[in-house]
Amino acid sequence: MSEQISDIRDNSREESVRSAMENIALIRRMIDHTEINMHRLGWLFLVYGLVFLAYSLFELFSTMIVARTSTLQTTGTVSMILSLLTYVVIAVLFVLFLRKRAAIAKIENEYTMKLFDLWGVMMFAPAALELVIYLVAVIAGDSLPAISVALLRIVFSVLKNTALYMCIFFTGHYTGSRVLKIVSAVLMILLIALFSCGISLERTVMSESNYFMQLNGMISIRSTIASFIQIFVYLGMGIYCIVKQRGSVHGDE
Repeated sequence: MSEQISDIRDNSREESVRSAMENIALIRRMIDHTEINMHRLGWLFLVYGLVFLAYSLFELFSTMIVARTSTLQTTGTVSMILSLLTYVVIAVLFVLFLRKRAAIAKIENEYTMKLFDLWGVMMFAPAALELVIYLVAVIAGDSLPAISVALLRIVFSVLKNTALYMCIFFTGHYTGSRVLKIVSAVLMILLIALFSCGISLERTVMSESNYFMQLNGMISIRSTIASFIQIFVYLGMGIYCIVKQRGSVHGDE
């Protein structure tokens, strides 16, 4: 009789252990289907940031060298070629993005894909809009006032960076990351300070050509600073997402 009772207890323990293991496996599958794979976002941020860091440095040094050794007209031509080359780089990155998305869509959950798509739009949509604005300015030519072009550049740069920082905040909220929320707030304050200090749209006693040359120079400097900040934001986001992923259920891929 005691042996039968002992067998029943052993069977009960085995059933309990088996049931617990099945529950753990079920919970693991549920987490796998709802947790965001930050490694995917980290890869996206790092590739984008590294490519544009290399290209921006190349563009900066090329422009400086040409400006010292060539005429103003040649410098303008080289600057225009480099600007158009930017869109070639973006097009190549967009193709790589689409190929990567097609590959991971088969194995990742919808939450990871939603954030992946959101950042894809954030990275490539502004470039398309900027190209449209550039073409409109070229087509309009002298019929478009220089002050309108300057204002358009300011508004576009501010909106592009604002959208970026809002995406960082949304990503922080979506993934439960307080760090990303704080970073987005700090970057927004820096953006406001960068574009609100030292830029005056009021005409002074200087000639019109000197006025617009000074205005465009100030805007270009701030836009360049904002672009480099944006690059390092992407690099920082990439490193943060990959480090954060190591503590998740996916592990370090």
